[in-house]
Amino acid sequence: MEIRFFKKALVVFWALWFVIAFFTDFFGWLDTFDNMHISWAGTDNYSFLVKSLHIFSVPDTVAQFLYFGIIAWLFVSSLAFIFASVVGFTSNYSRWLKFANYAFIISLCLWFVFFLADQLVMNFDLEANHMVQAGVEFISYLALYILPDSK
Repeated sequence: MEIRFFKKALVVFWALWFVIAFFTDFFGWLDTFDNMHISWAGTDNYSFLVKSLHIFSVPDTVAQFLYFGIIAWLFVSSLAFIFASVVGFTSNYSRWLKFANYAFIISLCLWFVFFLADQLVMNFDLEANHMVQAGVEFISYLALYILPDSK
């Protein structure tokens, strides 16, 4: 199998992962705030956020704003990876690599914000989960540069 194809497949994988993460959080948000009762969404991310922010005694609107920001960031990350995936199969390699870089940087910055937030609210169980997910993504990103190109 050609290495470049594998690298592009990694980007497609992350496109799928972020699309799924976006939709589960988005429909979880609808389930929480619009009482739509979407059983398959089943995300407790908002309740985790509310519990984590409890130590600061912030109003519910702060948690809602932050949760909306997470969903928006997941959406942008999804779009960046989808775009990089499409470019990967329709453009030259150097152009694709540029868009893959953008996608990874946008999404990895979300993980870095999660790390800071987890530390701030001292939620180390969540931090460990975020570290694992970000670590796998970062290794995927490094694979674009560490694995040799075959033409």
